[in-house]
Amino acid sequence: MTYTVDRRIAELLCSRICHELVAGIAAINNGVELISEIDSSMLDETMGLIGSSARQASVRVQFYRMAYGFAGYDALAGMSDVMGLIKGLLESESRFTLKMPENAPPLQAGWGKLLLNLTVLGMDCLPRGGAVAPEVTMEGGRGLIAVAGRGEESRLSDRYRDILTREVQPEDVTALNVHAYYTSALAAEIGGGIEIDIGDGAVSLRVRA
Repeated sequence: MTYTVDRRIAELLCSRICHELVAGIAAINNGVELISEIDSSMLDETMGLIGSSARQASVRVQFYRMAYGFAGYDALAGMSDVMGLIKGLLESESRFTLKMPENAPPLQAGWGKLLLNLTVLGMDCLPRGGAVAPEVTMEGGRGLIAVAGRGEESRLSDRYRDILTREVQPEDVTALNVHAYYTSALAAEIGGGIEIDIGDGAVSLRVRA
């Protein structure tokens, strides 16, 4: 199964990025507008909310720049760079905790970008939040890029299942499942499809490179 990223897919990815950023940016705008209307006793609280929203928006911009942008192929030279982006994203979402990997091998081109995108898929499999564990290991002389998610009501949504388990035409992709389509395209480019393992309150997504 090989997916191609055409103009329509690029446009849907842009829609997803805007959706992810709009709430935080709107909160900053609302906070700025409130400053002129509130008394001094609430100024510190309002400025704190503006600062928090600005930091979250910045974290998301940095994450999606590498996950979707051209720089993500080569700029992520090591696992520490990748995990820094993932940690920032998860810290902006209080529902999730992060399990850091140990002793990751050197990353080849595209591995870090794929791991970022697999992490978003893993988060989407945990509707009530939970623990997310990204890792890169070597198995049988090949790289294994994987994300495991564990949490209450963990599941792979139907809109993702169709993308990951059978061939879907670009015209059938929507803003709701474009991330799964794009991640599958990255996996195919690196050398394999996305392996799915579901059970015992956990979802595991793996790609062999």
